[in-house]
Amino acid sequence: MPDPVALAIVNESLALRTSHPHASAGDVLDLVMQGRQYRLVDFGDHMLPPAAFALLVAEAMGDHMSAAEWAAFTGPNADASLRATLQLQYALNVWPKFLERYCVS
Repeated sequence: MPDPVALAIVNESLALRTSHPHASAGDVLDLVMQGRQYRLVDFGDHMLPPAAFALLVAEAMGDHMSAAEWAAFTGPNADASLRATLQLQYALNVWPKFLERYCVS
């Protein structure tokens, strides 16, 4: 379960993305992440696709897969081994960019 700060980041990011769909995913995260202290582990399952926040993070980090592709290939109808493989790829390729950009411990 995510901690309150991480959950606030998730909720505010998704709300801002909905209310300002023209804003880039990177701009949304840059704004919401400012001045907050958190750890990657604090985000829980919100940081693994197909969670909406994870898809937003992938888009913000410029991942080669679109949010729609992440959702399709890691969602409940996806093959379990493909889902597990892609979630590992997410952890190896997206998390490091997120950690570097926002100095997450």
